[in-house]
Formats: sequence, C-alpha cells, structure tokens
Amino acid sequence: MELSTKLYILDDDGRKFMGAGVLWLLERIEETGSLLSASRSMGMSYTKARGMLEMLEESLGRPVLDRRKGGADRQGATLTPFGRKYISLYREFQREAKADARKRFDAFCASVEELMEEEI
Repeated sequence: MELSTKLYILDDDGRKFMGAGVLWLLERIEETGSLLSASRSMGMSYTKARGMLEMLEESLGRPVLDRRKGGADRQGATLTPFGRKYISLYREFQREAKADARKRFDAFCASVEELMEEEI
C-alpha cells in the first residue's frame, strides 16, 4: 500500500484557493519576477494563473503579489512581504500535515498486517 496526500485550503464557500499548484506558481513568480514567465514555465495559461492568484488574494483579503507595469517588457511581479511569509507558513503546514498523515498511515498498515495474520 502507498499513501498519497493532497492538501487544499477552501474558503467559506467551499472554493479551493490554496494548494500545491498555487504554491508552485508563487515560487515560480518569485524566481522569474513575472506572472507571465511563471505561468509559461509551468505550461499554464496566463489567464488561469491570474485567476488562481486573484482567488487567493480575494480569499485572504490581502495582496500576495506586487504587480509592476512598465520597464522593458512592461511586466513584472514579486511577492509582497505578506506573500513570502504566507507561503513559508503554508510550506511548514504542508510538511507537518504530510508527516502526521505518514505516521498515521504507518500505524494503519501495521494494524492491517496484524489483522491479516489473525484467523477469523
């Protein structure tokens, strides 16, 4: 048996606004300095990426991106200080939740093995 976990955070209306995909997008924006470059590098449309970030910001009630217009390519984006702290907290939450799930899964597997050895 194997364990696969996917964690999502939902808003009060049950809409997903945070998960691994949004985290990866934010990390790519930080690396590339551009929403367009980040979305292209992930094989995602700019419109979808923008929608994901708008949903995140709407759900949090705070901006996570500092969008710049102008410059040579007329684009640019960086994470706000809030955005950087938020993804750091999310990474920690994700790591701890998956570790806890792994421990519980290992205990479950041990119990199943014991059950399989029983004569019923």
